[in-house]
Amino acid sequence: MAQLRFTWLCVAALCAGGCGSGDEPGDTGAPGTGATTTASQGSSGTGGTGGNGQGGTGGGAATTTVVVNEISAKGGDWIELGNPGPGSADLGGLGLCDADDTGQCNPTDALTFPEGTQLAPGEYLLVLGDQAVEAGPGPHTTCLPEGGPSSCFYVTWKVSASRGETVSIISPNDQVLTELEYPIEAAADGQTWGRLPDLTGEGTVTAPTPGAANAAP
Repeated sequence: MAQLRFTWLCVAALCAGGCGSGDEPGDTGAPGTGATTTASQGSSGTGGTGGNGQGGTGGGAATTTVVVNEISAKGGDWIELGNPGPGSADLGGLGLCDADDTGQCNPTDALTFPEGTQLAPGEYLLVLGDQAVEAGPGPHTTCLPEGGPSSCFYVTWKVSASRGETVSIISPNDQVLTELEYPIEAAADGQTWGRLPDLTGEGTVTAPTPGAANAAP
């Protein structure tokens, strides 16, 4: 009897040191370094959906300070984006779209900005419309024939002055981040539709100033 009691005491002591703890090689389903690593990756944004989005980690929603600043739909098709700041903005992975027949953003033909596309505070970016799909999005050095910046991007679509359109900046999952509406016949020949005050105001008739601060006509 004493021998049996001694045996049970030994078993209890051994189990206190780790019976069924899952630390043995080949044991599955127990807490281990793999589970801890996955959780760490998700919290840091390296393995979770949206972890590389603008302004957030670990699934946070994308954001941007960049605005659609000026639209030319007559006498030249182009869109100007601008960054009011205060910091630099990363456009990599974000898109630019026009509206479909329902008035909603059309992501099918959207321009997706390549990684590394940056806008400093107060800087502008020009996008030319009605360009051949074979040319690709860019950046390109063949831009406007007179004036404007020396670098630009291309889109295949154009803004319709006769029916009006909304131009939007969208996140990688097609969420509209910011937009500017070009109303029906908003501007006459030789005029554009832009924000006044520049970069921060509402849309109004402006003088064409591609790559520069908006101005009254």
